[in-house]
Amino acid sequence: MRLSRCWFCSAQGARCGARLSPSLVAGVVIDAGTGSPVRKAYVSLSTAEDNPAEALAITDSSGRFTFANVPDGRYRLNARCDGYQATWYGAPTPKHAPGVIALRAGETRQEFVLRLPRLGAISGVVLDQDGDPVDNTTVSLWMPWFERGKPGFAQQGTGVTNERGEYRVTNVVPGHYLVMVSGAGRQAMRIHPESVASAQPVDQRFQPQFGIQYFPATERLSEAALLTVAPGKEIDGINFHMSARSPTILRGTVVPPPELPPAVGIQVTGMAHESPERSQYFGAGAGPPKYDFEIAGVLPGEYLLMASVSAGGRTYRGVQPAVVKGGAENQVTLKLEPGIDLAGSLKIEGGNDELDPLVMLTPGDAIPYNDTPPQAHVKANGSFILRGVVPGIWDIGVQPVPEGGYIKSMRLGEQDVLTADMIIRPDTTEPLQIVVSARGGILEGDVKTDSGKEAGPANVLAAPDGKYSHVVSFYMAVTTDEKGHFKLKGLTPGTYKLYAFEALQYCAWCDPAFLKPFASQGEPVEVTEGVNPSKEVRLIRDFKK
Repeated sequence: MRLSRCWFCSAQGARCGARLSPSLVAGVVIDAGTGSPVRKAYVSLSTAEDNPAEALAITDSSGRFTFANVPDGRYRLNARCDGYQATWYGAPTPKHAPGVIALRAGETRQEFVLRLPRLGAISGVVLDQDGDPVDNTTVSLWMPWFERGKPGFAQQGTGVTNERGEYRVTNVVPGHYLVMVSGAGRQAMRIHPESVASAQPVDQRFQPQFGIQYFPATERLSEAALLTVAPGKEIDGINFHMSARSPTILRGTVVPPPELPPAVGIQVTGMAHESPERSQYFGAGAGPPKYDFEIAGVLPGEYLLMASVSAGGRTYRGVQPAVVKGGAENQVTLKLEPGIDLAGSLKIEGGNDELDPLVMLTPGDAIPYNDTPPQAHVKANGSFILRGVVPGIWDIGVQPVPEGGYIKSMRLGEQDVLTADMIIRPDTTEPLQIVVSARGGILEGDVKTDSGKEAGPANVLAAPDGKYSHVVSFYMAVTTDEKGHFKLKGLTPGTYKLYAFEALQYCAWCDPAFLKPFASQGEPVEVTEGVNPSKEVRLIRDFKK
């Protein structure tokens, strides 16, 4: 049989050894609610491999798609379209593992039907205290999330009010949401030129302002209620009536270090302490000789203040919480602390000497960092220096880690900072020592039903057990093949429990309480470097979380 170019190799300008005979994958994409065809949906057919190759098709006016000249193999099929939730063939919901299509040479498969559920929407109107519309104001949606084992929120969508105060947030994935409108800095009073033509000048800094409001009609995050959005449903009438509040003055002083060069200005910024939106709300400059600052137009509330400056080749930062009260003298002091140059070393055991590793830090304390976080390339002798690391909590990253490898240890002096926070202080002098191993744990196995049959596609989670159960980076999740076989690579050696879920939300394990109801259903395993004995895991069905 003559060898010809296959569809994957054609895209890459290469040849493969696949024996090609007429093979075809085709089907239709329809609206899950109405059954009507979905036109101009993007359909991808990808190989079910560690590094998949992919081909793309677009549905026609009847919702149909076709992939011709497909080599034999194992494939996954996905469809997506604006206004719909993406769908995998064989997965009833996004929490289920996608199905696998086993295609034989010369086989024609035209029976595939991909049902796209419509995404939802939230709409309403934002009015002021007099019932007038508030335009050009952002309404945002926030989904409950866990970061570093602590509850918080992740932004999922926004809308902006029009001249009638109306907003609409579209493409909302089914789930539970915090709805927030932010009028920070927006004056709550309209002043017409003719009304002030003969009046005294108005100090705009002290005009009533809007703040933050959460659904349903509260200014405190702790009192907010979550809104449930069902698939394809629009929730209308989520209205807000913003309350005008009188701002005040916040005064303060920045205490600079003795070595700060003269005539250097320091930037002071503030953000709302309780809001899930970690962005700047107000700012001012503090300059020599006293480094005093005054910020007018600040609404009463709890804030996090930050002072920062880079001078003389060094970085400085000060952080201080502040409670601003209305009609009171509000005074705060921020002390600048110098960043340090954090020296360290990186050792790769059994790795590729041609790697060019990069060590990176990211803030781990939810305090915004206004510059590029410290990072450094590792020299040939394994040394590196991270410059300007300001005091605080920092997470450590290494790129690239050899394929199948893992980070074996991270120590700041004698302190373990792989499984505990790395806290940098102005007087920190200990080196950061990192060891990466190219021989992570490899664990294969099979998921079976209670009756001992092949489970089919499932989600397998390897969860560290015992004292390292809080280390999110040690968790690993994979999907099985069509027979329930799984392979985990690059595991950090240690004690684990294996769980096999029929349906699993991504990063559900970031919630420390997530696995407690299933503790007795986990399969214990001790993982060592290299290949480990295979394991059999029972399927946990009907998980709805």
